[in-house]
Amino acid sequence: MRRNTEGLKRSAKLRTTAAMERAQTAIRRMQAEEIAINFRTVAAHAGVSTAWLYSTKPLRDRIVKLRDVSKTPVQNDTNHRRLISQERVIATLRLRIKQLEASNNELKEQLERAYGQLAIPSSNSKSARRGHIHDVQPRENRKKSLDHYR
Repeated sequence: MRRNTEGLKRSAKLRTTAAMERAQTAIRRMQAEEIAINFRTVAAHAGVSTAWLYSTKPLRDRIVKLRDVSKTPVQNDTNHRRLISQERVIATLRLRIKQLEASNNELKEQLERAYGQLAIPSSNSKSARRGHIHDVQPRENRKKSLDHYR
């Protein structure tokens, strides 16, 4: 008895064709969206295995070619963005440092002025106790406290 394998062959061919279409569509979409193209990303977007992509020669050649082409601009663009971001952060921090140094210098000057004013005694400022009755009278002539009378 002879087995009928035509249906299996037709089904396999349809699945291969459908997978090929999904992979091609995924590659076109990834190019349009400027997503890095490699075997893993194509497999994830197309819903196929990386082993199938490697085993399919036309797709493998196309992905290798696009991977080499798309690798450099994507990395350079990412590096460029990172450098710009870092430069902005550095500029912001430098500005903040200048502001803090200016504030610090102003506070130091104010402190020096305050110390200077404390160091120079004014001529008409006398001690608050100068001329007080307890300072002038001897101890025995002073008024007695309430505790003394109890």
